[in-house]
Amino acid sequence: MGDHAGLIPPHSMPLQRRQFLDRAWLHFVEEGEAAVGLPPEIARSWRRAREAYGVDPTLRRPLRTLRPGELEERCRRDPAFRLAQPILEEFARRLGSIQHVLAYFDAAGWMLSIQGHRPAVDGVAEINFAPGACWSEESAGTNGPGTAIAEGKPVEVFASEHFVEAWQPWSCAGAPVFRPGEAAPVGLVDITGPWEAHHPQALVIAKAIARAIEERLAVAASVRDEVIRFAFRAARGRDEPLLAVDEAGRILAANGSAASRIGLAAGRLPPDLRREVERLVAADGAADGEIAWRDLRLVAQPVLHQGCPVGAVLRALPEAPAGAHRPRIAGRSAAAASSTLRWGFDQLLFESEAMRGAVELARVAARNALPVVLFGESGTGKELYAQAIHGGGQRAGGPFVAVNCGSIPAPLLEAELFGYEAGTFTGGRRDGNAGKFEEANGGTIFLDEVSELSPPGQTALLRVLQESEVVRLGGSARRRIDVRVVAATNKELKAEVAEGRFRQDLFYRLDVLSIAIPPLRQRVEDIPGLAQAFLGQAEAEVGRSGLTFSDEAIAALQAFAWPGNVRQLRNVVLRAAATAPRPEIGAPDLPAELLSLPGSPPAPPRADLSRDTDKLALSLLLGRCEWNVARAAAELGVSRMTLYRRMQRHGLERPPR
Repeated sequence: MGDHAGLIPPHSMPLQRRQFLDRAWLHFVEEGEAAVGLPPEIARSWRRAREAYGVDPTLRRPLRTLRPGELEERCRRDPAFRLAQPILEEFARRLGSIQHVLAYFDAAGWMLSIQGHRPAVDGVAEINFAPGACWSEESAGTNGPGTAIAEGKPVEVFASEHFVEAWQPWSCAGAPVFRPGEAAPVGLVDITGPWEAHHPQALVIAKAIARAIEERLAVAASVRDEVIRFAFRAARGRDEPLLAVDEAGRILAANGSAASRIGLAAGRLPPDLRREVERLVAADGAADGEIAWRDLRLVAQPVLHQGCPVGAVLRALPEAPAGAHRPRIAGRSAAAASSTLRWGFDQLLFESEAMRGAVELARVAARNALPVVLFGESGTGKELYAQAIHGGGQRAGGPFVAVNCGSIPAPLLEAELFGYEAGTFTGGRRDGNAGKFEEANGGTIFLDEVSELSPPGQTALLRVLQESEVVRLGGSARRRIDVRVVAATNKELKAEVAEGRFRQDLFYRLDVLSIAIPPLRQRVEDIPGLAQAFLGQAEAEVGRSGLTFSDEAIAALQAFAWPGNVRQLRNVVLRAAATAPRPEIGAPDLPAELLSLPGSPPAPPRADLSRDTDKLALSLLLGRCEWNVARAAAELGVSRMTLYRRMQRHGLERPPR
């Protein structure tokens, strides 16, 4: 094929490039020799199509297609696709004017969706470039999606670079999507259009869309992993081997017994056990399952997030009798059923006198059943105190139910707290629904942002505190409950009473034992210990080890005012653990705003990555919640007003419908 060498550069004008590729393709099909000057990834793919897969270059449609119903099932079971959909829809609207389509594929090359320029969508449908068709190289030869998956990197396939002649009227650019910490792609973004209308930035756009999806996957993975770790912490305290894994078998937490009894290599389950756990999680049910593995019998408790299995907690029962099964609480997910304790007093890290006083008051609260109000700024860890109070008292064996009063729309809050009878709401559950107070019976209910309760909600809460009973909305039956109330607020309730926004009689009912939680800026001596603890947690999340802080970094952390308190500190540490180039995290590795302190030398100019990342994460969350601010605020654990302020700070506005 030497007569082609150097005649036409592969990235010259489209028509010249097409002519060169036509000759190169014809020669390869007839002689089996790749032209000099052909992109190496295309040459490799042609050889795979011809020699490994035996693909016929005269195909009219891909070899493999899903049967009816299989496409819907594949879409439903693909968490990456569910998270990608809002991003795909947004970009597809922009592509509609440039004769291109935007398609999404799973990791095996099956197309799950296609959007964009309607004539182009109809045009590629003629070759079954449509949802339900498999465009892996094995099924369709060289093509953008299949070759990008095979190569594990972004690839553009232009016109006659396609191995199958029927695909050659088109040009496609595929970019794999990767989940954080994983080497194999979980999906792929592809942009396809007529070769004559080839967009020079198609591959750049595909990569940008893939990166946006990856950012969203990273945010979702962080939430998912925390849900799984929550379930593990709730189940700990047992002598048997206990570990928590995600849906891919990656180990997120394990006790010492599990490490010694089960071969835990490279942070993953052994392959045979991993396949069993993946099968169980993929079953999409909430019921516990039993796995016989080697000399152990394992009970796998699926962990649910937003109604979908995201992982499992495995508990070994080597001496359990045959047929033994762990009882479950009817109507509640596995994670919720066991979430009676997450934090205890021994996990509240502090050295400061300010914290010591707050913790001592909390220990007093744990020894009695009086109502408690926790005062503190956002991010100070009020729920951790509430959990410690619950876990340190006589109700530790009962449920702990947390409700963010500021994140639930006022018309729904009473139904959420007190339940409703059948027929009360259009679209409500057919048999009605128990409220959070009934769920917390025998345990503790934590009412965060209690100052945000509407006047009717305050009245109903007062009645519950006075009568120790609830009446569901739409009903008249009184239901006796035994619930300890721990409330929290970042507002001064006395001032709210004075302004007429909070009932005085409710204030006196709640404010029996008040605990003021100091902000982080008032407990500077606690910062080194907290930072080191968060760094240890972050290592597992970012896949690194041996990380430390330099003295200058610790000094910078202690000098900062921390308006977001402990929550902000944890996020800063996590970011530094992920981005620092060396094991020792220095002051320059911290976000720029931490280094811009009065009297300190100016920090070297650099991009404010933390702000950009926060804006992107917030934008992705709002998109996933369909710009429902109440839902997004609930997921973040903040009030709607707090979320509105963040949106305003970042210039985020709901896109026009």
